[in-house]
Parts: sequence; C-alpha cells; structure tokens
Amino acid sequence: MNRLNDSQLLSLLLVTDAFALICFMGDLSVISVAGFVLGAVFRYLLYLPIAEFYQKGGTLKSSSALVKWFCLIYIILWGGLLFVMLWNASEAVTIPAEYIPFIPENLVISGLIALTCLYVSSPGEKALSRASLIASALGAICISIVILSAVPRFRIAYLEDIPQGRDIISGLFTGFVIGGGSGALTVLLGFTKGDAKRLIRRYFTAQLILLAVVSLTVIMVTGGIDKVTDFPVITAVTLSQPFSTQRIDALFLIIFVILAVFSISVQTVTASYLLSRLYPDFRRFRSSFVLLAIIATAFFLSSVPVYAPVTGALTLIAPFGILTELLRRRKRGKV
Repeated sequence: MNRLNDSQLLSLLLVTDAFALICFMGDLSVISVAGFVLGAVFRYLLYLPIAEFYQKGGTLKSSSALVKWFCLIYIILWGGLLFVMLWNASEAVTIPAEYIPFIPENLVISGLIALTCLYVSSPGEKALSRASLIASALGAICISIVILSAVPRFRIAYLEDIPQGRDIISGLFTGFVIGGGSGALTVLLGFTKGDAKRLIRRYFTAQLILLAVVSLTVIMVTGGIDKVTDFPVITAVTLSQPFSTQRIDALFLIIFVILAVFSISVQTVTASYLLSRLYPDFRRFRSSFVLLAIIATAFFLSSVPVYAPVTGALTLIAPFGILTELLRRRKRGKV
C-alpha cells in the first residue's frame, strides 16, 4: 500500500462517517450529541498510543497474525454493517433496482454496489484516495447547502426535547457505531506521509464537527417529527428543499450512492491489503473474495440491531488489537 498524505486519508475516512451519519436510524437529542462528542474524544485518546506506535516504527506488516486478524475481522464486520445501513436507508431514499424474480431486492442492490466498488477500488488505494477527495468535496457541498437552506426552519426550542429512555451512555454507543469507519484508521494510519498524531487530531476534530453540526441541525429542523420517522437526517434533507424549482431528492440520491460506494470501497481495499499480509500467495480475486465476505456478513447482521451497545463495542476491536501488539512490543523492549 502506498503512502498517502493527510488530505487523502481524511477524505477516505470522513466519507464513511458521513454515509453512516446519513443512514442513522432513531431519534436525536442534545443528549445523543453529547454522547457522540464523548465517543469521539474517547476514540481520540484510544488512538493516541496507536499513532505513537506507528511513529516509532511499528507496522502491521511486522505485527503478529492475530493483530492482522483482529483488524480484518473488524473491517469485514463494519463493511457488513454499511451494507445493512444501505439496505435500511434505501427504503427512505428509494434506490431504484430492477425487479428480478426469486432474487431479493437487497441482493440486487448489493450486487450493483459491489460491482461498482470493484471497479472503483481496482486501481488501488492511491486512485481511490484521489477520487474520494472529489466525493468528500461533493458531500461537503451537499451538506452545506442543506444546512444553510434549513436555517429558516430552525427552532431552538426543539433542543429541549429529550426522548424518554435516552441517556448519554446510549448516545456514546450510537456514536461508536456512526464513527465506526475509524476502524480503517487502524490500518491506514501506518501509511501516512506526515505526523500520525497530527492526522488523528485533525480526523477526530473533523469527525466531531461533522457529527455535532449535522445532528444539531437535524434536531432543530425535525423537532418532534423524528419520533415518527426512522431516518431523521434524511427527513431533514427532504424538509430543507433549498431549490424552489427542483427538489433536492435527486441530488441527494446521487450523493448518497457515491458515499455508499466509496465507503464500502475503502473497507474493500483495506481488508484486501490485510488479506495480502496474511496470505501473500492469494493475489487473484482477492477484492472479490473480500466483497463476498462483506455481503455474506451483511446478511448475517441484517437481523441485529445496528445501534445496540454490543454493536458499538465491536467497533473497538481493531484499535484494541493494535494496542495488544503495542503492549507486546513494550514488554520485549521494542517500543
């Protein structure tokens, strides 16, 4: 895997976070936002020693097979969750899919996305990172338009509405799931051209701003509506309608699909790299194998609550794998 600059790595990671946030299901409140912020701070502190591990010469290539398996399993699990989010959200954004008898619609959507991901990721992570810069820029423009057009609909009083049963701990685990794309950071951090600590500081600051700004906007726009809609972010986009002569739905659908493709492609490229480290002779159809594993995992996870505490806890598998390696090296005096 080639070295990447900070902008390229940030775009790869934030594209996934933006997609997961758009697909969020449930109700939002200031308590949820507080949990998101706390989760971002927790993950930042968790990744500080990992950044130090890489800066002092540690690499995944020289790490134990167990660590690589930790990271690989997590990324495949997260890729599966991304597909589940896509399937759920496709009901709200109405992703067009041809009806084929005896084949579930989810499988049709997955096959089309998988083929696109193979095409996008085939040139390698360098080309993917460059293209993701464009994707992240388009996403940022779309989100900015929605937020600015939503300003006249802001109702500060909605911030005082706290749903029953919601507390900062549930918001914390939900934030872990939404920010689960940071698991790829565990691998990609070893390929930064610059300062690893500076990169994670920039990444988690950007992630925190994204989560907080979008969530607060959704709360002040949707208000009580989020109790009767499954997708508050998508609902907020629909309500904003920035153009008087053209609905935003078509533009949003394009951005949504682009973010989905790049999010899953990042997991495919990262998991393919890990697989190459574990099995160097496995060269042909490696990305195809990874995508099939991700889709199979998605069908397995489709009945699991996406934002359950156990799902949030799973997002910590990858960084704890690296921390285990760090402790092992310190005991041997290598770090």
